Amino acid sequence: MDLSQLLQQTTIESTNESVNESVNESVNESVNESVNESVTELSNEEEEPTIDPRFIQPWNKLEKGVKMNRILVFVTQESIDKCLSDTLSKDLKHILFNACDRGLFNKISDVSYNSELGIIESFKCLEFNESTRKYKISTNTTKQRSVSKSRSNIDRLVKKK
Repeated sequence: MDLSQLLQQTTIESTNESVNESVNESVNESVNESVNESVTELSNEEEEPTIDPRFIQPWNKLEKGVKMNRILVFVTQESIDKCLSDTLSKDLKHILFNACDRGLFNKISDVSYNSELGIIESFKCLEFNESTRKYKISTNTTKQRSVSKSRSNIDRLVKKK
């Protein structure tokens, strides 16, 4: 190799290095900009969570499928809050779905539902036993109505006097 060839190689390598450095800098700048934009977008999304308009209605106005969806959200939240196992969370889901099918959650007073956040806070008739770690639905027994006997005309006339 000649001295001239060596000189050409070093100049080519040095120009390649400077080009690589400038490319790396520009790539780093563009990546940083895109990351910053993504972070600001995510922070904006975190500040203003958007709720589907289907969930903003009061509990008694929700459709059955939407109620089931909100029940699933409640079950996942309960399993996180009370550290429930998979089988217990499945049992809770099964209990709540059956109760919803039977019409136990049709009234506003049966369910504490936050329509602004779109979440169920609690169920009025759902009980959790801490010692056995089981859920159960406490159903109100049917109210016994006093049956008034139909009075005959003679009874009416006698009682008027």
